[in-house]
Amino acid sequence: MTTILEALKAGDRAACFAIRIEVFCGEQKVARDVELDGLDDLCRHYLARRGDLAVGTARSRPLDGGAVKLERIAVLKPYRGRDIGKALTERALSDARKDGYAAAVLHAQTQAGQFYEKLGFRREGGEFEEAGIPHVRMAMTL
Repeated sequence: MTTILEALKAGDRAACFAIRIEVFCGEQKVARDVELDGLDDLCRHYLARRGDLAVGTARSRPLDGGAVKLERIAVLKPYRGRDIGKALTERALSDARKDGYAAAVLHAQTQAGQFYEKLGFRREGGEFEEAGIPHVRMAMTL
């Protein structure tokens, strides 16, 4: 069973960062200074746990104009395909609605675009590169 919690404790935040470093820096070769972008203190962080194991993370960041941006959604390789990314995204969207945001946006890695479309996001514009990886901007009304 997967549990999604807001990462308020230092240990939970550290687990979020460890997952991001493993997935983005280790697997995808994103530079550490790009991944750890200095915006984390502005964000709400989420941690997915299966029992005692930290297996996924996401963050949401408020933007001007009543929108929130979902970022750094990552699941450890052995736990992919188990709806953990979906659960993280749905929790972040639910909290954004409760907090009164009108819209959510994200920069999806192009290969993950269909995943986000199934959750209700729509593509906006063409493909672009971010951290050396093809992405597409996606948005939804909350």
